[in-house]
Amino acid sequence: MIILAQAHHAADLAEIEAQQPNAAGWKRQGFEGELAQSCSQIYCACSNHKIIGFLALRSAGGFAEILNVAVEINFTRQGVGFSLLSYALDRLKEQAVNQVTLEVAQDNKPAVSLYKKAGLQILGQRKDFYGAGKNAFIMGLNL
Repeated sequence: MIILAQAHHAADLAEIEAQQPNAAGWKRQGFEGELAQSCSQIYCACSNHKIIGFLALRSAGGFAEILNVAVEINFTRQGVGFSLLSYALDRLKEQAVNQVTLEVAQDNKPAVSLYKKAGLQILGQRKDFYGAGKNAFIMGLNL
């Protein structure tokens, strides 16, 4: 089941984030701030009434940016990330979003593969986006 996150989910989201070495590093306060913005949506995958993964995005004016995706360590490689991404893309289409983009570390091969599987393409790169020598791909999809 996938639900839309609420403010009271911030601590659970931060806990999942902390488990993933390639995650963006958001803390509880970061999730609270993101959830307070009207242009933000955080979709949560749940199993047995527990959040096991999330996808955070912002959308406005027909454009969306995926900001953060993480899955609880015990549920990685089980399709949770793909389910979240597919669900979010479907919701964005319903909201008349025309284009979605994201940045992903070039060396994060599982994430790059996930995004390609969902139809996103590499559009370019950002040099040193994640620090010195840590480049990012810019990926995107026209919906």
